Amino acid sequence: MDGDNRFVDFMQDGGGEMPFAIECVGNEFVIGKSALESATQKLAPNAFANIFDTCKEMRTFRFAGRDEQLNKLPFYAIKHYINKILQNCFYGVVGNIDSNVSKLPLVFLFAPELDTDKKLFISSPFEKGGFQNMCSISYHQLLLPVVMGTIPEKQRAKVAIMVSVDKNDLLLQFYDAETKESLMDSIRIEGQGSDPRLKQAKDLIWAGLYSYNYQPREPEEDILREAALRFLNSNVRMVNEELCMSDGSMQDYCLSRDDLDMSAIGEATRLVSHHLNEALNHNGLNVSQCQVILVGKAATDYFENIFGQMPLAYPAKKVTDKEKNLMLDRLLGLVRKADYQVSNLFASTPKDIPVDSKATTVDSELPVEDVPVPTSADKRKVRVMKADINAKLRVDDMKGAYAVYDQLKGWIAQKGFIEWDEELSRLAETMGGLKRNEKKTSERKEKITSVPQSVSDSPKKVPVVDMKKIRREFHRETADIKALARTGRKDDARIALDKLEARLHRDDIHEFDTALADIRKEYCLEKDVAKRKEVEPVKKKMSEAEKLLQKGLFAEAKRKFASEEGNSEMAQACSKLIRAKRNIASYVSGIDSVRRSRNMTSKQNAIRELENGMALYRQYGLSTLEIEQLIEQYQTI
Repeated sequence: MDGDNRFVDFMQDGGGEMPFAIECVGNEFVIGKSALESATQKLAPNAFANIFDTCKEMRTFRFAGRDEQLNKLPFYAIKHYINKILQNCFYGVVGNIDSNVSKLPLVFLFAPELDTDKKLFISSPFEKGGFQNMCSISYHQLLLPVVMGTIPEKQRAKVAIMVSVDKNDLLLQFYDAETKESLMDSIRIEGQGSDPRLKQAKDLIWAGLYSYNYQPREPEEDILREAALRFLNSNVRMVNEELCMSDGSMQDYCLSRDDLDMSAIGEATRLVSHHLNEALNHNGLNVSQCQVILVGKAATDYFENIFGQMPLAYPAKKVTDKEKNLMLDRLLGLVRKADYQVSNLFASTPKDIPVDSKATTVDSELPVEDVPVPTSADKRKVRVMKADINAKLRVDDMKGAYAVYDQLKGWIAQKGFIEWDEELSRLAETMGGLKRNEKKTSERKEKITSVPQSVSDSPKKVPVVDMKKIRREFHRETADIKALARTGRKDDARIALDKLEARLHRDDIHEFDTALADIRKEYCLEKDVAKRKEVEPVKKKMSEAEKLLQKGLFAEAKRKFASEEGNSEMAQACSKLIRAKRNIASYVSGIDSVRRSRNMTSKQNAIRELENGMALYRQYGLSTLEIEQLIEQYQTI
């Protein structure tokens, strides 16, 4: 989704990626972790995982009260998902998906392990359904320029070997690093697509949960897998952390690399080396001409070690979130340059390949040079200039800060970079806010010059960080208040708004008075003391399930709600809270890793998901103190 010149994730279950599992509930579809959980644990009859194999079956699923063939499941689910984006992110301003069929820019970027038949299975129904502004892109076309651009020119290889995992098989694809053309048929090495340490790590974690492992293990498999993968993909020697289990309880576990058996990597290395060297020799190539690129589930240290421990070691690079974001930024730049007419996005398609104007499969060279990628020197220059701006702001040198900002903005525009557009916008907003505050402060001082004031030994500085935090909290809390008002809970919204206003005035902050008045007027939340007094005495006694909910025992609360009311709204809310609690726990355990790597993408994702979790907690009147403290810790990274 194009927002502030960047792609913005829209994930139903949180996180940056979600499994392609689908659950159909009445007229609704759910894609992601919760659907995978329902499918693997057989919690719902209309939940499906392993979609491509499932859709081959001659079965039906229930949708909107009627039976539909399984091969229509991906089309209906993806279409519903896109419509949800239009409704939830744009509030229906741009209409729904049916009113945008002919003009909605729809781009399919397929993973490298998907063959042509699977790609067409997904994209063809959209073409037949009237989507005219769409295309499909080969993964390597966007990835190779990004990866090769990070390697010094003298060290760049001629051949890029893209390694991915398809089920339990290892897939090797060979491309010319410059032209992006395929050099030979791909190689599939059966049974080598899984890390043998993964099962062992899961077993060791489970065995160490002494106060919990007497329970059935099946509901915890996904949690154990995530913890094991997180450890295997890290560089730490030992981990001693907590796991949030499916019932919401927290369990301590410890895992060391010394406990893992590394002997299996030797046999895998010999087998992969044999297939790879044979293919290269047959095509007149050698290891010195090659660069291995590890994609998706293959982007782990296990597969990196396989290629690094061969007799003739291959240079291997893992595709991380950083490269994925650069790919999406590059794609967005191309789409914006084409004015969102993606069906004609690439004009340089080979003439001997027939192309359908409605669904173009891009196997030609992308015009990637139109979207420049900053070098390490460019990034260093931006960091230095941003630090200079912040330093000038700290000493109240607004004029100097604006001068450096204008110089930085002009240089970025001249270079054609789009990577820092969002940061520049935020920086400009911060500087503008400080300037307005400075003006208001000076006016206030002029009005009260007759009042004697105590003279401080040291001059006070403008609280830059504090004001940014207050503005962020204000926007988040008012968003929650508006949501309450839109859902008919105006009394709760009015009380929350009164508390917010009182807290701001207590701290002598009046910058938001106009905004608060506008919210009261727009959502009819004017102060009404008499009405509130009528409502306050009528307090509903909390049920046992509600008490469990307030204590944070979401799994027990869910069982209680389900036994009393069936699959009610509150039971579903407990499921959301369990997932939120699990996400929060993962961010607690992952903060040290983010702090060490200083990965800004992971930091921003964590803050966004924690803020979503905090909004959910507030919606049900739960304490958010620990979440707020965790957000502050991430913000200081």
